Amino acid sequence: MAFPEPKPRAPELPQKRLKTLDCGQGAVRAVRFNVDGNYCLTCGSDKTLKLWNPLRGTLLRTYSGHGYEVLDAAGSFDNSHLCSGGGDKTVVLWDVATGQVVRKFRGHAGVSTSQKPAPNRRVHCGDPY
Repeated sequence: MAFPEPKPRAPELPQKRLKTLDCGQGAVRAVRFNVDGNYCLTCGSDKTLKLWNPLRGTLLRTYSGHGYEVLDAAGSFDNSHLCSGGGDKTVVLWDVATGQVVRKFRGHAGVSTSQKPAPNRRVHCGDPY
């Protein structure tokens, strides 16, 4: 009689706190990591987006340009651009290195709460409506 192969166990989440970041952004609406975990974005109610080195806990850059709180953000696959959506019904495309706004997309019917860069270099945006 053969015994069945054991099922592989799912990887466990860390059980201890590694680092605490004092963002100073009021309410933090979202926290997003890049693919390899070397960078972290925080989206705040203070209308800013902040880029961090989460391993050292250092602030690398602050992005300002939304007229209302920043609700979500995502980084491009090559880490050269960021896309953020806010309560001002805009989606902002940022140049990571310079911190400058590349383009501001206005006219969304609702608050933009979801941004996803795609491999084809397009950005997918959504709202809850």
